[in-house]
Amino acid sequence: MFEKLKIYKFPKVIIAIVFLCICGGFLLGNKFIRHEERQNNLINELQTQNNELKNELLSQREYFDEKINQSINYFEYDTHYTEDTYNYFAIGNSLTLIKSWGRGICSTRLDNDYFHLIVKYLKKENDNVIAHPFNFAMWERSNNRSSNLKLLDVFLSINLDLVTIQLGENVGDLTTFQSDLESLIEYVHSKAPKAKIIVIGDWWNKNRNELRKAAALNKNAIFVDLSDIMNKREYQSREGIECIGINGTKVFVSKAAETHPGDAEMEEIADRVIDNL
Repeated sequence: MFEKLKIYKFPKVIIAIVFLCICGGFLLGNKFIRHEERQNNLINELQTQNNELKNELLSQREYFDEKINQSINYFEYDTHYTEDTYNYFAIGNSLTLIKSWGRGICSTRLDNDYFHLIVKYLKKENDNVIAHPFNFAMWERSNNRSSNLKLLDVFLSINLDLVTIQLGENVGDLTTFQSDLESLIEYVHSKAPKAKIIVIGDWWNKNRNELRKAAALNKNAIFVDLSDIMNKREYQSREGIECIGINGTKVFVSKAAETHPGDAEMEEIADRVIDNL
């Protein structure tokens, strides 16, 4: 009898111990995994908050830099709009104007970006054209976009005939993007009630494009859709392409910038805006 107990009960004890160890290990492992998940979620949340704070601080710095610049160089901001001139104001990001290039980024020549191509057309149709581009990317990065709108006041006028809005590519969180864009359109209309307002579609993202379209239609602005050529390689720039800088210096497209519109896309944007004039 003793031998039987020794043969059969001892393995059962071992099995029970092994089973308990496995269960304990599973519970401990599961607890560890949940702890890791909580830690990772917390880290991701903190990183998101940190990025949002960085963007907001950058936006605020850009706002105050622009405000100071407008105050110091007040007379340089005289738009010279009159009732006898055709007046055009382009609001955008680096696709519209980047100061170090003197035009929309990645266009190979000064007059190859969409803004200058539109101006070229307008000058054929009108005796006197006054046109100004403005990089308003700080609006895209801001968590309180309405606070930036007054920076547009030096360019807005009851004498404006045309305003194009090309904004959104730098917007990550789309939660309030449509309503903020609608507020921007309303603000422009309140300051330039006679102007035709054209919202240019997104170059990279379909969701942002739909939000831009909805905002334009809700506020009776014209929408220029780019979705059929969005992200198509033949319309993008290329790394290493030679461009002529402001003072005739050579500038080469970087790897980071090569997905921006090239000359073909800039011409396409201009043509689609012109078709709606």
